[in-house]
Amino acid sequence: MTPLSRMGPLANFLLYQLAWFACIMGAGSGQPWIGVGTALLVIALHLGLSHSAATELKIILLTGLIGGLWEGLIVSQGWVLYAGGSSTNFPPAWIVALWLAFATTFNVSLRWLQGRHGLSAALGLIGGPLAWFAGSRMGALELPDLKLDLLVIGVGWAVLMPVLLLLARRLTEPTTRRETLEN
Repeated sequence: MTPLSRMGPLANFLLYQLAWFACIMGAGSGQPWIGVGTALLVIALHLGLSHSAATELKIILLTGLIGGLWEGLIVSQGWVLYAGGSSTNFPPAWIVALWLAFATTFNVSLRWLQGRHGLSAALGLIGGPLAWFAGSRMGALELPDLKLDLLVIGVGWAVLMPVLLLLARRLTEPTTRRETLEN
């Protein structure tokens, strides 16, 4: 049993929720650095407890890249306006930090969703818009055309969830296979 698996899905989920609230509330109160710092601490703890920190770091960085590209798209199209500003094509640092922290859940609290593409897509379709709606109510972002913006975000998350979980699974499998052979 790895230290990461000993942390358990509940602790992993709660740590991600801590990062989410810190990012949203920090951005909403004009102090986005609080969320960025909290997310980085959650990531550092995750990597420190991971048996394969290099693999987890790859997952985190690739998720940050994919999430950053997605955020750049929705920002550039005007579907979301973030507190703390964002340039024409780039999201603010706190939302990228949130994506990085989200990646810490893929092999722990969201591991059960790996390989369940339809279910993960459905959860993305529902959960993505709910998170953005909550973030808008907490002052971290604005959704100029609420219904359209939530629809676009939902469709995006319906694609992103299975893709990110598949990415995590594929990157983790060689490490897991190698560990099994060594034992």
